[in-house]
Amino acid sequence: MKKIFFLVLFLGMALNTYPQAFDLPCHNLDYKDNVKTVLLYADGDQTKEPLIPLDNPAYRLTLAFDLFGNEADVLNYTFIHCTNDWYPTDIQRINYATGFDYGRIDDIQFSRNTLIDYAHYKLTFPEEDMMPVVSGNYLLIVYADDLKEENIFFTRRYMVFDEKASIEVSVPRYCDDLSLSDTHQQLNVKVTMPSIMTGNIQQFGNMTIRQNGRWDNATIGLKPSFVYPDYISYEHQPQTVFEGANQYRRLNFSNFYFQSENIARIYQTDDYYVVDYAICEPRARKPYITYEDIYGEKYIYIANEGRETDTEADYAWVNIFLRWPTPLTHEDLYVMGAINDWNFDERNLMHYDYQLGGYLCQLLLKQGYYNFMFVTADRDTGVVSTDLTAGNHWDTFNLYRLYFYYYNANKGYDELIGYTTITSH
Repeated sequence: MKKIFFLVLFLGMALNTYPQAFDLPCHNLDYKDNVKTVLLYADGDQTKEPLIPLDNPAYRLTLAFDLFGNEADVLNYTFIHCTNDWYPTDIQRINYATGFDYGRIDDIQFSRNTLIDYAHYKLTFPEEDMMPVVSGNYLLIVYADDLKEENIFFTRRYMVFDEKASIEVSVPRYCDDLSLSDTHQQLNVKVTMPSIMTGNIQQFGNMTIRQNGRWDNATIGLKPSFVYPDYISYEHQPQTVFEGANQYRRLNFSNFYFQSENIARIYQTDDYYVVDYAICEPRARKPYITYEDIYGEKYIYIANEGRETDTEADYAWVNIFLRWPTPLTHEDLYVMGAINDWNFDERNLMHYDYQLGGYLCQLLLKQGYYNFMFVTADRDTGVVSTDLTAGNHWDTFNLYRLYFYYYNANKGYDELIGYTTITSH
């Protein structure tokens, strides 16, 4: 009996620590080529970021994605807790989650009446038998069989929020550096919190600021400028200054039989649809023009009445061309936005075409509405900029997301205790 007892105890401990001990980057990454159109959103709105309140167990996130092909893999999911700067935490799973270590994604449907075959997966979580019990950053992992690197299909970030502090933000007309006032946006931030926290806030407090959905230019781990008895402030810090950029370009091919704004041509081959976006010109050094966008996000849908988006929306190769006189010598040029999950890789890298006289990118996308922007990435530093391609304007409407973390020294993890969003104007 003792041997059986210790064996059960050992297996239970292994199950509670196994996913957290697995070492992998805590980023939004696709590990398999057949993974397409991963959506993770809150409150039934594709444009809402995946963040849930800790004190509302009925609140859920929606995960949806496609796998190319006419067969469906059996897929599991789990999640691990992360630090404020997105590394796996050291705490055991039993301290941040209840219930099972993993779940299965059972809602699977096959595409219908499409040129490209795919299986559509959908999941609503957290589920009652697998719930996060502390706030902070989390990484969702979707995988097949057992949790090994070669079995991972993709990972996505999400957050659990426990409101203990309030955040106020303003965007002044002029930056501290007056030379940036027409091209950049500066945020001044005030965080009000229980006074018990302010004594060690320089050590245990961390602020993250994101512009739209971007992670590449996010400010992470920012410390306060000033500490007062019941609040802290972030002022006169270069880390709160962002390129103003420009409004995102719009791409809408929700209906293959109607050429919407900026679409030059739509045609069908034997195997797929092709969408030619109208020729683009650089917008740097040009006057700012106001128009509505969705802050670089995407919205998957088909405009054909009576058809189901999840399984009847088709895929198309979208050709995006930017006129450019000669190839860049020190930078790479990318198409940026949720169109490629805010990543910079071979899929959204633009290649120079000498015959056409510009940069061309071909993206395989599901029907819907997309925002995107052209950016450059320095080949030495990797720094991404909109200055050469889109231009920078203080007037641009940007969405800023602010997260305030407090390290719980007793329990050994970063709590997410403050969150807000603001638009720049």
